[in-house]
Amino acid sequence: MKLNKLPYVNTVILLLIVVFLIVSHLKSNKKEEVVYINNIELFNGFNMTKDMKSFGNNEVKKRTTELESLYTKFNALTEKEKKEKSSASLQQQIAIKSKELQEFKEKHGFELNQKIWLRLNTYIKEYAESNNLKVVLGSNGSGSLMFAEESIDFTNKILHYSNKKYEGK
Repeated sequence: MKLNKLPYVNTVILLLIVVFLIVSHLKSNKKEEVVYINNIELFNGFNMTKDMKSFGNNEVKKRTTELESLYTKFNALTEKEKKEKSSASLQQQIAIKSKELQEFKEKHGFELNQKIWLRLNTYIKEYAESNNLKVVLGSNGSGSLMFAEESIDFTNKILHYSNKKYEGK
């Protein structure tokens, strides 16, 4: 009687092995649904960031040069001239230009970051939807993502996609 059951037992074991192999194969071929990107690397590598920083740096240089020329004029004055009322206007100009420069740097930096992240978030969403990604996590090195396998790091893929979209390709 035991010999009669042996083919059935072998068939069940064989079926279990086949099911296990099929499930393993499907899991290994399953496309990533949760990936992460390095926010800092993506932001700094994005061509729009480079373009916008270039414009901002030129404007900062221009305003800094203007401010430095006012400082040069003021420093060229003698101690007696610096105490006179006529130098008060120059000092006031220096204070105004200095404040304007600082405000421009702060405003430009904030607006720059906002515009760039708005564009990047649009590209990230498009990429995720077209590649059937369910979640894209952002890592910035501050501990928000403590560990992830490199195989799910999509920073370079999304950076390449974003730069192509930005360049109109």
